[in-house]
Amino acid sequence: MKYAEWFKRFPVFLRDVRLEVKKTSFPSRQEVTNTTMVVVVVVAIFGVYLWVVDQVVFSVLNKVFTVFR
Repeated sequence: MKYAEWFKRFPVFLRDVRLEVKKTSFPSRQEVTNTTMVVVVVVAIFGVYLWVVDQVVFSVLNKVFTVFR
């Protein structure tokens, strides 16, 4: 695309961007807080779950390795 065409189309692009931004809806502070808390709780639950699975697998592998020594 040539630079002259780009400069001609740029105002149209900006107008379209402004129209699209007007169509968007932004969450309220309460919605952001609630969804953030849900994410933190879910990450904590998965973290604990993966830690437990890791400990179980580690224990099983240690027992298997001691049997075959």
